Amino acid sequence: MKKHQIMIPNYEHSIINVSATIIKHYGAKSDYKSIPILEDALNMSKKHVVLMLLDGMGTNILTKHLKPHHFLRKYQKDTITSVFPPTTVAATNSVLAVKSPYETGYLGWVQYFREEDTQCVIFLNHDFYHPNKTFDYSLRDKYLRYETIDEKIKKASSNVMTYELYPSFRENGFQTFHDQLEALKRIICKDESNFTYLYWTNPDMTEHDYGTDSDETNQCLSSLNQELEAFSKVMNSDSLLIIIADHGLIDVTGIDLFLDSEIENLLLRKPSIEPRATNFFIKAGKKRVFKQLFNERYGHAFKLYTKKELMNAKLLGQGDMHIMTDQCLGDYIAIATTHYMFNMKEKSPFKAHHAGLTQGEMEVPLIIYHT
Repeated sequence: MKKHQIMIPNYEHSIINVSATIIKHYGAKSDYKSIPILEDALNMSKKHVVLMLLDGMGTNILTKHLKPHHFLRKYQKDTITSVFPPTTVAATNSVLAVKSPYETGYLGWVQYFREEDTQCVIFLNHDFYHPNKTFDYSLRDKYLRYETIDEKIKKASSNVMTYELYPSFRENGFQTFHDQLEALKRIICKDESNFTYLYWTNPDMTEHDYGTDSDETNQCLSSLNQELEAFSKVMNSDSLLIIIADHGLIDVTGIDLFLDSEIENLLLRKPSIEPRATNFFIKAGKKRVFKQLFNERYGHAFKLYTKKELMNAKLLGQGDMHIMTDQCLGDYIAIATTHYMFNMKEKSPFKAHHAGLTQGEMEVPLIIYHT
């Protein structure tokens, strides 16, 4: 079994602290510490500020696939951590809310909503185990609404214009990263002070499909690097580009948990959250049996926490707990500390994944560029 270094989130030096530094620059308040090197860059009175989030671009694949002179490595100023779980749903919403998952209620791909009696795929708004079970309204809007980084900036500095650039899954989104950058060029040429948040799905999607060591991931990183280097050459001196990731990934091996009938018979409802941070609601009187059986079979690959232990460890963060954080969490959560993940309902094609407590998943770069 490959050894992985375990790492927990540092909520004093994380992706949330990047957002906190930005909103403080515009006069908004945050309970999170600023990152000094980013604070210095923002204090250079840049007219156009861009926060770019490249999904899944952990520091592990940067050093694996790019040379020190390449743009994305040359301008990496720091290494910071993701949040827990280090996964897109939890991490991107932490960046946009400037809050931890403990405070936002965003924990992972699949969350239990008690009032709706559903294990909902958060971004797709349908039941994970019964995809035909959909909703006429957004569960995110109903239960998980928060004030965004854009809204915080506008409230504190009404003269600052704000923009969001997303892929094509959003209305008016973009088919390619190149097209996103073309739109960004137009924004930073405007005669106004503005802040732009740009999100792109790669290299995460490529890593999922082909693994972190693959030629495909190498090509994806090289393409992103080339596009950004070209973009940097047309940036004006009044623009600041900040690039982060939501999490990293590591190569994984799936365990077919859905075939383990003994474990399943102890569950009140099917597992949720993430394949590498898996949530269990246990039938009354069965907790001791579940814990013993789980650790016998999977303790070599996962660390099992009770809900109370997870809260006390403050892996999710701290502050004012969102009501959905309490409702979504079951009796136990199993967190991957090795290269294994759980297949919760079927065999998974993923070659790499995230949401565990390894260094490869937790460490992300802070890249800062200005002319």
